[in-house]
Amino acid sequence: MTTATKLRLRFAKRGDLRLVSHHDIMRCLERMARRAQIPLAQSQGFTPRPRIVFALALGLGIEGQNEIVDIELFEPREPADVLCRLAATAPPGFHWLGAEVLPPGAPAPRPVALDYELRVPAQRHAQTLSKLGSLLASTSWPLVRRRPDRDREQTIDLRPFLLNAELTDEGVLRARLKVCPDGSARPEELLECLGIRDLLDQGAVLVRTHVELATDDRTVALSARGDGAEIPPDDAR
Repeated sequence: MTTATKLRLRFAKRGDLRLVSHHDIMRCLERMARRAQIPLAQSQGFTPRPRIVFALALGLGIEGQNEIVDIELFEPREPADVLCRLAATAPPGFHWLGAEVLPPGAPAPRPVALDYELRVPAQRHAQTLSKLGSLLASTSWPLVRRRPDRDREQTIDLRPFLLNAELTDEGVLRARLKVCPDGSARPEELLECLGIRDLLDQGAVLVRTHVELATDDRTVALSARGDGAEIPPDDAR
């Protein structure tokens, strides 16, 4: 039996839960932990908060297939037990996938790349392939970023953030975006450049399939699957 006070949990956010904001997901996790009697450690100060750190917020309306959150406990627990307890209190659409032991003092998760998928209708394949080819062949692709809560506009270059992208034979757009300390391009901005952002308004679902962390963050000793079985960490597979 392996016990720990710091765990890295992996989960999926699917179905209607994709329409729930990141802030509400944080509150949902706190409630799950309380119902599951998970001994979450608290921060210091006048307004203590549970020690919960998400790798990266997930945009509203986007499904997450392999999201990451770190938690700290005030007493050791077995990862498989924590995972089982959380799964028993999870709402529909919230699926716990695994738990990894982190050593004391392990850094917070730091994402360096994000993978996304979107299914493109057959009648839009030719247009998407053409624009995707132009984008990948370019060295710069300026776009104007607008935010409804700010008056001014910002021009960014999307091309350095796009690590790779393809439209598969099955019509699935797959793209990998680079994450920098000062931010990244948004997947919706990539869709806008390809002329298919309107698909989201028509009911298409954008999915974040993977969050890649910096190599120095992957200091994992042991993992547990959602079924309670112990498995080796990613580097050992």
